[in-house]
Amino acid sequence: MTGPAQRLSLRVKLTLGYALVFIVILLLGCAGIWLATERTVLKALDASLRNTIVIAQGSLEADSGPVRFTPELKPGGDVTVLLLRADGTVVSRVGRPGPEEPGAVRAGLRTVQGERSLTQPVNAGLYLRVSQPVAPTWEFLETLARILLAGSAGMVILACVAGYWLAHRALKPVDEVARTAHSIAERGDYAERVTPAPGHDEMARLTATVNRMLDRLSGTIEREKQFARIAAHELRTPLTALKGRLELTLEKPRSETEYVRALEGMAGRVDALGALTESLLALARTDAPVQLTRVNLGSAALSVSESWEDTARMHGRTLHLDVQESWVMAERDGVERVISNLLDNALKYGAAGPVYLRVSGVTLEVQNQGPGPRPDDWLQLQLPFERGAGEQAISGSGLGLALVAALARRWHAQVLPRWQGRTFTVLVAFPAEAGADGAAEVSGRSGPRWRLDSIEDSTAR
Repeated sequence: MTGPAQRLSLRVKLTLGYALVFIVILLLGCAGIWLATERTVLKALDASLRNTIVIAQGSLEADSGPVRFTPELKPGGDVTVLLLRADGTVVSRVGRPGPEEPGAVRAGLRTVQGERSLTQPVNAGLYLRVSQPVAPTWEFLETLARILLAGSAGMVILACVAGYWLAHRALKPVDEVARTAHSIAERGDYAERVTPAPGHDEMARLTATVNRMLDRLSGTIEREKQFARIAAHELRTPLTALKGRLELTLEKPRSETEYVRALEGMAGRVDALGALTESLLALARTDAPVQLTRVNLGSAALSVSESWEDTARMHGRTLHLDVQESWVMAERDGVERVISNLLDNALKYGAAGPVYLRVSGVTLEVQNQGPGPRPDDWLQLQLPFERGAGEQAISGSGLGLALVAALARRWHAQVLPRWQGRTFTVLVAFPAEAGADGAAEVSGRSGPRWRLDSIEDSTAR
């Protein structure tokens, strides 16, 4: 169940929060103003009483008879001046009639019966008292309190309106993000984008981040759609051929030799389908989270090159290795697949002659004879199922170089072509800092180097 507070919008919650904080600060400020004003007014009243009692003391006379005030003493306003004996009896009075305090006289400042009084002893056991009503002072303070409360109420209302407006303005990009996300969810249109917030604040960064996320998400979805369409097409062709071969074989009775020949042909097509499926799965896995480990690039090159011995011999080619121990941050299985795909392409599409596999530092090179692909086709060849011009007759899935490029992107490596005369080289350059760190952790120096003239030599050794 949700309470009333949980049903409120974020704007209202922020506004109420602003208002609560503002009310607390405002009340503390008003209380401080009122207390400071009260203290100042009472100090001013006490100072006025002290000035009056000094003047009254100077106006006392006792030339002929008892002590009394001179006629010149005329206190203004509502001030009362009394000359008292110690028992409280009034000897003389000047000014406004005021209440008399019963009992013995006590010196000092007091507030009794709405009067603020100052009593001070004089000669001959007499006391001088000056008093003034505090009602006007409290009326002034009450008026000030009402003004502060009224002003505070108005300020709270203005603060609520301003707080809601600020909250609305601040959350407007969030609403835009929510509307865009809802629209994408409802219509499936991943081309929609959030209107960028102006400036460089948190909301501007939020909208920019959401748009970058949508760009990447849209690109990923489109690539997956395209990949699915192309994969379906590529799989349909060999499956159709296999089905046709089966139907042709079963069309009429045949001899055992013909059945064996037909099954062997179909087994070859199944092997091709299996290789295509494995390549598709490997390409799909390149979107999985990266788990980098230290990989010995030289050891991986030696291991893969040995597995290509028979294939190289079938093509009448030799593999020449120039490999040193080199550590990079990558994935062992992926590195071996990269080397294997590059060797496969070199043996398939290269001209007659040796194929060179080199590992130096954090760079892997595979070089073959021949002009290689056209430079204008290089970027296109890194896409799935793309084949070079004039290479359609050579068996292959068109996924080898695409998988190499996808794996290199996972490791922040680069796949670079190099045309030199009548040779073509593909370089895979790993991040230098990753290789340096890995090498430092493992050995702290350059590793051993193997320079083999051919793969046959390596097996002999």
